[in-house]
Amino acid sequence: MAAPRIYRSVLKLKGSPLEGENPLPFFRQKDFDCAGAEGFPPDKYAGFGRETGFRVLPYRMQDRYTRALVDIELPSAVLENEYLKVEIAPSLGGRLWSLFDKKRGRDIVYRNPVFRPANLAIREAWFSGGIEWNIGRLGHTVHTCSPVFAGIVQDKAGGALRIWEFERQSGLFWRIELSLAENSPALFAYTRVENMDAAAKPFYWWANAAVPQTNRTRVLSASDEALYLVTAALPVKTLAPCTLPHIPPLPGKDASYPAGAEHYVEYFFQNDSPRSPGVPWEAAFGEDAYAFAEASTAPLVYRKMFCWGNGRGGRRWQDFLTAPPAGPYLEVQAGIAPTQLHTAEIAGGAVVDWAQAFSGIQLEPEKAHAPDYNAACAYTEQAVRAAFPPALLEDALEKGRERAGRSAEIVHEGSGWGALEHLRNRPVPAGLDFPLSSIGADEAPWAALARDGRFPPCGPGEPPGAFAGIDAGWDALLAASPPGDWRAPYHLGVNACEKGDRETARRLWLNSIDCAANPWAYRNLALIAADTEAALAYYRKALECGGTPLSIAEEYIPLLVKAGNWDEASAALDTYMREYGVLLENSPCALLNAAARLALERGDDALLDRICALEPAHIREGDNTLFEIWVERETRRHAARGLDTAAAKALVMNGLSSGTLSAPRRIDFRMFT
Repeated sequence: MAAPRIYRSVLKLKGSPLEGENPLPFFRQKDFDCAGAEGFPPDKYAGFGRETGFRVLPYRMQDRYTRALVDIELPSAVLENEYLKVEIAPSLGGRLWSLFDKKRGRDIVYRNPVFRPANLAIREAWFSGGIEWNIGRLGHTVHTCSPVFAGIVQDKAGGALRIWEFERQSGLFWRIELSLAENSPALFAYTRVENMDAAAKPFYWWANAAVPQTNRTRVLSASDEALYLVTAALPVKTLAPCTLPHIPPLPGKDASYPAGAEHYVEYFFQNDSPRSPGVPWEAAFGEDAYAFAEASTAPLVYRKMFCWGNGRGGRRWQDFLTAPPAGPYLEVQAGIAPTQLHTAEIAGGAVVDWAQAFSGIQLEPEKAHAPDYNAACAYTEQAVRAAFPPALLEDALEKGRERAGRSAEIVHEGSGWGALEHLRNRPVPAGLDFPLSSIGADEAPWAALARDGRFPPCGPGEPPGAFAGIDAGWDALLAASPPGDWRAPYHLGVNACEKGDRETARRLWLNSIDCAANPWAYRNLALIAADTEAALAYYRKALECGGTPLSIAEEYIPLLVKAGNWDEASAALDTYMREYGVLLENSPCALLNAAARLALERGDDALLDRICALEPAHIREGDNTLFEIWVERETRRHAARGLDTAAAKALVMNGLSSGTLSAPRRIDFRMFT
């Protein structure tokens, strides 16, 4: 038998490349209001709702892309033996792009034929398919469309492909080592997360695998105890317990066949239950019972099922994220906390690690699809444990620990932020290399600050640069830099605002403006202004600085619309489209919504119809504003014929429900109707 191979390759496909990052800081929001419904397990309140609010700093938003597909090439790393071919995309967060069963000639996970970003991740840009590794906080990870390190670690068994990075929000270092055994059809992933600081930190991790979905796809796991989101209780995020296969959002249906749902469905298997001892696992399989299967060691014990559903919005999202001939998919996930509204904790100076295994296994259809849910689970568990015996998983865990101190031969470089930890004389885990060569344009000013005590010169019309981190060490370096540089108080103000100290942030941004009038500080002052008129005044000052960044204009116009300044908003929108050459369909979600509202209020049906016919590149999951504006226009038309507003809207909504009226498909992303 030939030893497994690890080699470089190139992934060639159609894609929509990212075109830079938004230079503006986006500040954190408060955590979600979370509640447990009747019967919610008392022991599941720990970490519930913690660190669930939007937070992106010190990262920047990746909101520069279109829907246009062009030929692209992505560097990849491949692991291969006689059973499997595994391809990883290190430039896209280390996404496992494909897991191919060579013996059966079929994909085990959903392979997206295109790279098509959409507004679904923490930093906005996200793409579907493969297996992604989510660390940090609720949402698709900050690394999802960014490069990470990849390298080969040699050992007697043929070596492993290591991917790793430094996650700056949490200050945690993570690595995943992927390996194939010589005589095994399983892919092993050893995951190791390290906290090099003395303080305990919130810890979030979910591995998310996309698998092809058919009407007969079934998802099973180690426990029949689950928690699900009570959508009727929104906006309070309310979780309730259930016993599978019955789940209230799917009354009268077997929830292990989620594809029949009319709206999106998600639930979390509680595999820490005393009723589900042993190796935690999950499997998803179609009519022929060929299954994506995975299992792991602790603490990766929880599992999740997510599907978009067969409603109009769910089907729209499925189509929106890919291109023909791809079909629908669902997600099976594995995490370290009971649900994605929970956050675990990693102690100061601690290491948390586990081993996970993936493969495609052939089940017997009549047993896997048995009407008796518990019988189907028992049979599938037996098959999964045969594929991944506990001893094999423990062996993968021990081998990963043995490799931990070994350096990798780097085949792909990630960010330079880990190298800056070296420059700041902060500890870095053994075995993880962050060479100085990885320091690029984003990190270079901060490297100069760490080395020389000051930023390099930068004009006030130039972007202020990337954000290093919201920590006391960077604050001290910024505060000690020589006076007169507008960027130092600007960045100190960003950090202060992110930590909730708006008054200090305001003072620092005014200091920045005193050093040099700059649009960046004026924009931030607009965000914390006392009222809309004060905010607009600051935005106008930003515009007067000259060379106004595109991203500032994109915030100014929606605020004009919100204030009802229709004439000024219309003129600003015309200027935006003329001077920046941005097509409306490629504009941020907020700006496109504002343009639609402006068209409605000015009675410009031609513009509103054009907007409703566009492919909105940056539509956000759950944002139905365009649809709602279209409904409002239809309601006004009926009201103009003599109906009161409530009756007119009822007529429109009844027409949509009965099918006698159809909303424009391109703007109808409703997950619930």
